[in-house]
Amino acid sequence: MKLSDLKGQLLEAQDDKNLDVCFIETTIEGVNPVQKPVATRANIINMTTFGDFSSIGMRGTAANNMKNEWFHAIKTRSNGELYSYYPWSWDQQYARFYAVYPDVSKYNAMTIVKATATASPTIDFQVKTNVMEQVDLMTACSGDVRYLTRGKAPQTSLKFRHALTAIRFAVGQNLSFNKTINKITLKNVLLRSKYILSNKYDGTGATWNHTGYNTRGDVELAGLNYKTNENPNSIVRNQKTYPTENDILKLNDGYTFYMIPQDLTGKVTAEVTFSDNTKITIPLTGSWKEGTTRIYKLSQKNSTWTYTLLTTSPQIAKYNETTTEKYSITSYREAPDGTKKAVAWKVVGYDANGDGNFAMTEKPAWLGNLKTEGNGGESAEETTASLVPAPPVDLVVQRNNELRNARALGSDAAPYNLSNSTGAANVENTANSYVISAPGVYIIPLVYGNAIKNGVINTSAYKGNVSTLNVLINRQPKNVILQNLVDHNGASITDPWIERTNNRANNGVNAAQIVWTDEPNIVRPNAVSIYRDASGNAFVKFKVEQADIKSGNTVVAVKKDNTIVWSWHLWFAPKDALKKIAVTNKEGKIFNFTKETLGWKPISWAGTSYSTTREVKIKIEQVVGHTGQKQISYVTVKQLPGTSTCEGITTLYQWGRKDAFPGLSGNVPGVNRAAGDKIFLQPVIQNPGNFYVTQLNSDKKIDGGSSLSQLYNFYNLWSINNTSTGDHNVGNDGPVIKTIYDPSPVGFTVPAGNAFTGFTENGMNQGKMNVDGTNVQSVFTAKMGHEFWTNSNKEETIFFPAAGYMDNGNGSLAWYKKYGDFWTALPADFNNGCVMGIQYDGVYPRFFNVRTYGFSVRPAAE
Repeated sequence: MKLSDLKGQLLEAQDDKNLDVCFIETTIEGVNPVQKPVATRANIINMTTFGDFSSIGMRGTAANNMKNEWFHAIKTRSNGELYSYYPWSWDQQYARFYAVYPDVSKYNAMTIVKATATASPTIDFQVKTNVMEQVDLMTACSGDVRYLTRGKAPQTSLKFRHALTAIRFAVGQNLSFNKTINKITLKNVLLRSKYILSNKYDGTGATWNHTGYNTRGDVELAGLNYKTNENPNSIVRNQKTYPTENDILKLNDGYTFYMIPQDLTGKVTAEVTFSDNTKITIPLTGSWKEGTTRIYKLSQKNSTWTYTLLTTSPQIAKYNETTTEKYSITSYREAPDGTKKAVAWKVVGYDANGDGNFAMTEKPAWLGNLKTEGNGGESAEETTASLVPAPPVDLVVQRNNELRNARALGSDAAPYNLSNSTGAANVENTANSYVISAPGVYIIPLVYGNAIKNGVINTSAYKGNVSTLNVLINRQPKNVILQNLVDHNGASITDPWIERTNNRANNGVNAAQIVWTDEPNIVRPNAVSIYRDASGNAFVKFKVEQADIKSGNTVVAVKKDNTIVWSWHLWFAPKDALKKIAVTNKEGKIFNFTKETLGWKPISWAGTSYSTTREVKIKIEQVVGHTGQKQISYVTVKQLPGTSTCEGITTLYQWGRKDAFPGLSGNVPGVNRAAGDKIFLQPVIQNPGNFYVTQLNSDKKIDGGSSLSQLYNFYNLWSINNTSTGDHNVGNDGPVIKTIYDPSPVGFTVPAGNAFTGFTENGMNQGKMNVDGTNVQSVFTAKMGHEFWTNSNKEETIFFPAAGYMDNGNGSLAWYKKYGDFWTALPADFNNGCVMGIQYDGVYPRFFNVRTYGFSVRPAAE
């Protein structure tokens, strides 16, 4: 390849809608080379991602007489092993092998033409007009190989070479406009041609022959949403998958144009379309060369600089790592004749607080030594930075201090209304669980679950659109839909307010009490009462003293005379317990889970003092620039928070119930662990401390005549219009329409059946776990659960504790610190609910179990 083939140029826009723009073209030989010592230079091909290819074999009696086809376009594994067996022949000792990637069966726009006695094979190749459907064409030849030792196959090597030109687009810096690119099109390109394979191992002689090929058309990359003022000198990429990545080698996003090498001048144009329907059209000149990467960077016409500064960022570091992964800096300038010269660079500032302002004094203490200047060069300089891990702190003490030192809310005269985002009197949003993060005097309106939403009646919380779904139970059809949810007396609810429903049948609620608590006096028994506002609306009122508040859980109930009519779970936890963590499931749907499992109460917990990923953005600048305008770019260093040891409990729930149970072993006052098997909605509501059990018959099965089968069989207890069921490895993505029996706080629900499928690679039970180190038993035990990656980027984790479960036969706590189970809103049938189960060596994202087990709940945002 000649130096002139790599020469860059400035390409002016032809029709730019008064936008002062151009393309600055850069060509790099190979695929984004990196500076490395000669001894450690790596092949371009990454065998971990290289797939099947097609092989051709020719053989004969002499090196100059290989005219017999041995096999043609045979599917071959990435390690060179043929799927079919083709033995050597002692009568034909000479052979030559050709390889084409991808395998012809994987790309329907490619045909491999057979070799002849005098000519090597050729490929009739056509590029797809949709960039997302294109492939990278690579070929190889073994050269001449001889079968010398009978019964021993000779060594055969293949060195693959790129046959196409890879093209990426980028945005430059200091563009004078802020637009959004939504499509890039290469127009009037040659779409089809013939590629002649080399007969040599070194690839000499391989070439494209366009004779007789004149099919032209447009190739487009559509569906973009890329702002021109994104980070300077950034590659146009899929920002959902690669939010900060700028290394072409790591961008497996389908945004690379793979084009047939061809002459461009007078034929090919590039068109960039913006979201406001403006376009720029730029004629391309010169030619595309095979085996090169061409970058077209959108820039200003009057910015005639030819200075380039590119950076990549390291992968996110774990909480205890002392060194980052490698990151790179590429800095050079290009002369008009195409000669490239290194440009020195330096660090000019840090932004550790995310305000966009950079200063050398803002370097955080946790970022240790790093390279702050370099000589630059056309190839990237790779380096690392040292990190100072945060010393572990007692997170239980930190958590309790945060609660205790928070500003007290409300007063006896003006209690803080937990259903209002500011504590004001108006009832905005109600639920069955409320987070308490400060001392104070609080009230909760006597409203069924989430029956008031955004300040208005939320009828769908207790009345659905589906009336009937009959299934066979004990050989008899039974309606498993409760269209209108019921109160403590089994009467259909007609109003959100407990005292107003059914023509005020429950009017006169006159007492409140603590049902159970896992921390004595977190709410004092004498501090719970009924409160009425000026309009006579009833609330439950309670006081939390500064000296008493700590992490924990309490259930309070209200009574009319001696009958409990409703109850609520009070979760004493920091406000950020409900911070949303986005998790992408196997099906690509995003679920925003709460940061903590419902009712999480740490007992002992050591980890980093910071609970969200810490990061610093490092500003890099070239020491010189055209007309004094220096190029800048950024490196972002991130470090995850982490836990070294952990033990705690969550509240536990029976499927379809709102009622929290303590995740403790032993006797807890107010909790009846084995309250019999007569489970149905009236006693469930009237006895929130009763844990109902399930007895099996002599066949070890649930009796079809049991209360669970006959009276607690409804499919829609946690999603009002649900009629579907799940199974082992069967679920769905919802939607979940939250009901008044849902135990989740405001804005959250028990999640859909497929919510957890992203936690294994195939979304199935016992699939390979997507965890950050907790597949090691000692780590799982120390952390008491799994830290799952939230998506394929592996930059954030979410913790699921192995809190054990309450046994459905006797209510005792079982397998604490060994297993964790998390309900979904989806039933499996009239006896079972769908659940995710975890243990150190397995994750079961789509499982099911008997409804009367006490499992954890991890709410997801509505």
